[in-house]
Amino acid sequence: MRLVSTIAGLARRHPLLVPAALTLAAALFRFPGLGYPHEEYFDEVYHARTALQYLRGESPVEWVHPPTAKLLIATGVAAFGYEPWAWRLAPALAGTLLLPIFYFLARRVAGIERAAVLASVLLLCDGVYLVQSRIAMTNVFAVLFQVLSALLVLEAATGPRLRGGRMAGAGLALGLALSTRWTSLWAWGFLGLVFVALRVHRLRAKEPDRPFEWGREIGLLLVAFFAIPVGVYLLSYLPWMLQCHPHGVEGWGQRLGDVVDEHKRVLDYHSQLTATHHYFSPWWTWPWLYRPTWYFWWSDPEVIRGIVALGNPAIWWVSVGAAGWALATGWQTRDPRRLFTGAGYFLLYVPWGLSPRTLNFGHYLFEAIPYACLALGMILDRLWDGPHRVLARLYVALVVVLFLHFLPLLTALPLFQPLWAFRLFPGGPGIWTWFPTWI
Repeated sequence: MRLVSTIAGLARRHPLLVPAALTLAAALFRFPGLGYPHEEYFDEVYHARTALQYLRGESPVEWVHPPTAKLLIATGVAAFGYEPWAWRLAPALAGTLLLPIFYFLARRVAGIERAAVLASVLLLCDGVYLVQSRIAMTNVFAVLFQVLSALLVLEAATGPRLRGGRMAGAGLALGLALSTRWTSLWAWGFLGLVFVALRVHRLRAKEPDRPFEWGREIGLLLVAFFAIPVGVYLLSYLPWMLQCHPHGVEGWGQRLGDVVDEHKRVLDYHSQLTATHHYFSPWWTWPWLYRPTWYFWWSDPEVIRGIVALGNPAIWWVSVGAAGWALATGWQTRDPRRLFTGAGYFLLYVPWGLSPRTLNFGHYLFEAIPYACLALGMILDRLWDGPHRVLARLYVALVVVLFLHFLPLLTALPLFQPLWAFRLFPGGPGIWTWFPTWI
């Protein structure tokens, strides 16, 4: 496993080498076979159709999430028609871009090239990220913009003097995240706390040659965390206001009133949802992969094809422990890098227990998984050259092997029926279905 250290060394000399390699690797898993299944599956029946309806000026069938993700999905449909690969094109691009952006975030947080490489490899090998990058749904866009927001907030807040351009970029990314899914509010709150903590630390440093500019700092804070995100959020509803609620030039007040009414309806929907689902999973079971969600299934007498939103067991099963280690040791040693990592995981996960929405799925945890990968990257880097180096290397190998093992059920590759039906003993686990709740 000298390869990781070699890559880290090359990355220090050639800063764009690793992000380019991650982009290529992500693309190789996301784009081939993007047109299968040949029909809408799972929530594509809502999100892909809504993208088409925006282009046609029709009232959208899916209104329970803000519009940005559907508008991005619509770009592929507008360019290439209502074809399966076209409505999945924007998610595949988002999932591909997520990897290099996460790498830059990992490098900023960990401060060690090898830890950033290891964390990025883990994220590359997670099954839910691959599945969500190959389906026309909103989730992967939310994570992309959340990770980008984290990177830009850290870039802005760790400098001696706030730069307006970076703060504006952070505000734009936060606005895109919030206008994709309301769950991004938790990332917005977390990053706001991080920003304030970093700037308070800067204030306490009291560098005599750089006096703290209270007015400028507060002004840029308000712009980046409130003004720009609110503006972007409202702009995301502009097609909805123009196409579905035409009231003429004088009707803008009515349009904004319609947006307010729409949000009341969305809030009522999420808080009063009583529907059930076969793959419902309580929030506290998500890290243990108790009930992964099957998105697609097809079979004939010879082969089966399926898509299941299953996280990599080697990552998800240890995610709570890794984030807990980062939070506990970060607090003990006053290490802001580990504190950021551990807090990020728990603040993007635990609020699900407070959410009024009751119909939830296990793959929702994947907004917190990048922080688990950051923590694991730091742990692996500490072990890589020590007495436990064999364990660290075996762990990374296990992550890769499990990713490749489950790859057919992440991308709907054909599997022979005898292999699928094989059981280690009568009534026991299968090659891919290890537990009864995985079926």
